[in-house]
Amino acid sequence: MTHLPTDPIRDEHRELIPHLLHVEEASVQVTGWDFSQAQRSLPRIVGFLRDDLVPHARAEEELLYPAVDRLQGAATTATMIVDHIVIGELIEKLATDVEEALADWDNQQLVAGLSRELAAVAAIVGLHFRKEEEVLLPILDAGLTIEEGHELFGQMGHTDHAH
Repeated sequence: MTHLPTDPIRDEHRELIPHLLHVEEASVQVTGWDFSQAQRSLPRIVGFLRDDLVPHARAEEELLYPAVDRLQGAATTATMIVDHIVIGELIEKLATDVEEALADWDNQQLVAGLSRELAAVAAIVGLHFRKEEEVLLPILDAGLTIEEGHELFGQMGHTDHAH
């Protein structure tokens, strides 16, 4: 049973967080990985970031953020869009650097750079989620009915999850 209009997006965040924790763990472990481990793990991480996280951000920009701005009567979400831009840039730099590092895995400078980039992506996305959960979603919860929330998240391509 849904209790808040934003429960579907909160559920999606809960589904994404374990993957973000994996990115954070990889940032610590990557310098100790052998080539085989790196070859298995790094492309999957980049794939998650590009194929799951970026579309999530696009859907927020197209539907969630305009709904918040309408309720607030201002461009409340402008800084969140900047977060998305920075996150997207970091993901693309990471993708490029993963390719470079996998081509020269013995180069410890490249591997150390991946460690820093993975940590940055995990930290910024974690902070971004927290801002959404603690600032933006309560605005929607206060301004939307549960039905309006379902409609909004349905438009974003989200479905309700069992509670």
